[in-house]
Amino acid sequence: MTTVRDIAAEAGVSAMTVSNVINGRTDKVSVATAERVRSIMARTGYVPNGPATALSTSRSNIVALIHAASGRRSQPSPHDSIFLDEVERRVTGTGRFLMIRSADDVAQTSAELRSWRVDGAIVLGAFASEADEVQAQLGLPLVFVDNYSTSSRISRVGLDDFQGGLLAARELIGAGHRRLALVAPGVDRPGVIHQRYLGFRAAVAEASLDRNSLELIDCEPFFDPSWELGSALARRQDRPTGLFATADIIAIGLLKGMAEAGVQVPTAASIVGFDDLPEARYVTPSLTTIRQDIPAKAQAAVDALLTLIEGNERPAEVRLPVTLCRRGSVAPAPPD
Repeated sequence: MTTVRDIAAEAGVSAMTVSNVINGRTDKVSVATAERVRSIMARTGYVPNGPATALSTSRSNIVALIHAASGRRSQPSPHDSIFLDEVERRVTGTGRFLMIRSADDVAQTSAELRSWRVDGAIVLGAFASEADEVQAQLGLPLVFVDNYSTSSRISRVGLDDFQGGLLAARELIGAGHRRLALVAPGVDRPGVIHQRYLGFRAAVAEASLDRNSLELIDCEPFFDPSWELGSALARRQDRPTGLFATADIIAIGLLKGMAEAGVQVPTAASIVGFDDLPEARYVTPSLTTIRQDIPAKAQAAVDALLTLIEGNERPAEVRLPVTLCRRGSVAPAPPD
């Protein structure tokens, strides 16, 4: 069985340094040393003595991840699955334990989290309107991911979603498309989808296109409904030729549905997705998409939460950049 002394010897540090990393006292340890210790812990499968650690620090060493969106969806989101895995890997790499809870109503989990004496929580998928209530009810360090609450008391980690929508529209407009569509769920609700819509709309205005050039099409972020939608769009004579799907899973469904109905992408229609999931490279044609760095988002959320747990009361505000990843699903617009 690996011990603290074993880890210290391999890392070339003292046992006290390893203990500081395990107990989250990283202000006493350099970033490089802490990462080296965590890497050795993960590789050797070292698990700290939870009760002993809790007694020495007055903490449980349990971090919660509240997955709000899962309670509102009939199927898991590929993005969320990747994010959860990345958070778990990073939390356990610090010697802590991760408790994952799904919730229709995030506030309903407050009693359960308090009973487990969790040190803090990452909240994924909560609506902006819920953030203040959840912060007040839980009364512990919280980091909200992909949340657009305007409260200055909320710690947030997310993306430049507006820029993502802007880049997608510019790519389609630059290819000559003038009949545009944004395919997304819940465009009107404040949040990531609304920001992507605002960015897309800004590019439409930037190109001096009529606002009627942009069609909004509602679609849940799952493969089956987007596949059916793609088939339905293929039958329309007035179908849009440049489509932005606010999730890759929607874009892939559209692509498959349109192709099976005889409308080939990208010769007859172009599609841009969002996320850059692994699947985006393997569909035919490969998907042009807005890339977000999900592992970096997970790391930023964990870092922000651990900083709060350590007593830094200043809320975090992290907006990670997105980039356009050109592949094979965008081509010049077909002639009218």
